[in-house]
Amino acid sequence: MSEAWLRRLWVAATLALAFAIVYWSLAPQPPVPESVLSDKVGHALAYFTLALLGSGIAAPDRLWVTMLRCLLLGAALEVAQGLFTLQRIAEWGDLLADLAGILVAWLIAGWGRAGWGLRAFARFFGSRT
Repeated sequence: MSEAWLRRLWVAATLALAFAIVYWSLAPQPPVPESVLSDKVGHALAYFTLALLGSGIAAPDRLWVTMLRCLLLGAALEVAQGLFTLQRIAEWGDLLADLAGILVAWLIAGWGRAGWGLRAFARFFGSRT
């Protein structure tokens, strides 16, 4: 497997997660007791996962672009919830929870771990590029 093929696969996985977040953000919300999982914790975990996955193939000097894209997705979805859905409401708290998850992922990736997916591939499978 070449690095180019791995990048395409990684981008596809990241986009699949982003589309899942879009769906979960705009679909009618099933009744879930707040005691099970806070809505804000769910937001933070979703965007942490998305940002960390995105950092797997990001170059260290372009990591900020990946994080900005995640934040813009969260902001766009909050606007969409307010404008285009009847069962959802836009909340600043949700966007702040998104940002918290993104910032934690940025801290992890920023400590020299940006591009971790490519390095892991090279380590486990050798550099077959």
